[in-house]
Amino acid sequence: MKTSESLSKISPALLKAQRAITFASKDATNQHFRSTYADLPSVIEAIKPALNEAAIVFLQTFSPSEAGLIAVTTRLIHESGEWIEDTATVPLPKSDPQGYGSAATYARRYSLAAITGLYQDDDDGNAASANPNQIQATRSTATTGVWEGLTTDQQTRLIDIIADVKAHIAQGDDWGAYESLETADLDDAEKTALWSKLDSKSRSAIKERAKLAREKEKA
Repeated sequence: MKTSESLSKISPALLKAQRAITFASKDATNQHFRSTYADLPSVIEAIKPALNEAAIVFLQTFSPSEAGLIAVTTRLIHESGEWIEDTATVPLPKSDPQGYGSAATYARRYSLAAITGLYQDDDDGNAASANPNQIQATRSTATTGVWEGLTTDQQTRLIDIIADVKAHIAQGDDWGAYESLETADLDDAEKTALWSKLDSKSRSAIKERAKLAREKEKA
């Protein structure tokens, strides 16, 4: 995190703002997980009035980043000129306008929440695990943003593949789970998104079978 030389004015202003900030309403719907989450407009609505009342404005800009990544810098500026900023880097799900837009929205949403201390009860990145037929999503991480960048058709296809993999794992058929992935013909973004939706048990089983398959090929 970077800051202005002095924080004597912005610090009490942030305290005032955080006393007024509660949580972001969950207005967006994740169709595949049948759950809701706080989207970017909800996060802005939750923090902007309190920040502005405390004489603080927020700015978000794109910063230089390595290939395959997008960097978003979020700065809080007090009317005194004092400021606090930090930069979040998120991998691009794919290098096209849709991929950039999805990653940018994801980075903006979580950066604003993090720098203001906003609480998000986020089902978008944490799908309900009560239904065994649903895919257990990870906590909000960079890999979760990859899933958001996929098209609806891609997500639907991956859901079917993951369900098949988990069915094989549940039956003790680790080889079947491994072969389901091997024959799926996925691109890099799809592989990353799919892997992020598998639990640790499934990932470990598949890794072990992949290792045995490589050893078998060398023999």
